[in-house]
Amino acid sequence: MAKKQLIHISDLHIGLRSQESNLTRLTIKKISADYPDVPVIITGDLTDSATKNQFKNARAILDELAKTNPILAVPGNHDYAWKGNILNPNGWENWAEHFGSPLGWNRPSPVHWMEKDRTPGNVEGLGVWEDGSIVYFGIDSGDPRDKQVSARGYISKSLANALKNLLISHSGKTRIALLHHHPFTGVLTHIFTALKGSKLLMDALRGNCELLLFGHEHEYGIWRNYDSIPLIVSSHKTSEPISGNCCAITVIELENAGANNVSFSHRLEMA
Repeated sequence: MAKKQLIHISDLHIGLRSQESNLTRLTIKKISADYPDVPVIITGDLTDSATKNQFKNARAILDELAKTNPILAVPGNHDYAWKGNILNPNGWENWAEHFGSPLGWNRPSPVHWMEKDRTPGNVEGLGVWEDGSIVYFGIDSGDPRDKQVSARGYISKSLANALKNLLISHSGKTRIALLHHHPFTGVLTHIFTALKGSKLLMDALRGNCELLLFGHEHEYGIWRNYDSIPLIVSSHKTSEPISGNCCAITVIELENAGANNVSFSHRLEMA
């Protein structure tokens, strides 16, 4: 069975400063040139303060990437709130307008992503996207209703239950879950950025998910076989240089996707 690939990036924070926009453009040039047609997963904070203008700028930049690569994105707390902390009442509407449909997948018509009444499970903030032997599960932890305030995220019981049922219904596929916030407690979590409902989320994912991707803390991390999940990857802030003007992307390769013996390898590549 042929290997499959995906690219994981996160926390672009496109906003008032030009640096994030410029370095994001540099990064997507690398992806377009070296990995055409490979799906790109963005785990939140596409914007810095959830304004309409920032969403327009982010969409314009990612439209360039969508010419060569399909894109799936989930929102983060900065996509709903000024500097990720003070709720923008139009945050959800701005997100839905500019990223309510995945980009670059060449589907015959736009498909809504993560909106109630338009996705399986009938739960706002949960999306399912099938791509052959791989199924992506988008989870909105960005807290658009401001139940937790600050940069903390929120997972409701109804979302977690719907997610678990959907994961189970797609057994036999390689199931990839993506969200913004850190989904379990540990050294990387913090009281002001923690995820409320993390236990509910992990209960749903445990044994029902082959790959889990997230961002939020701007810290790169790898966990293998953690809590019955074969691979978990957290992304750094993609639009922040690691050295000079060099940014990095996470490349994940899947072998035997859709089979019981699916395996993963991963690496960072410089842009």
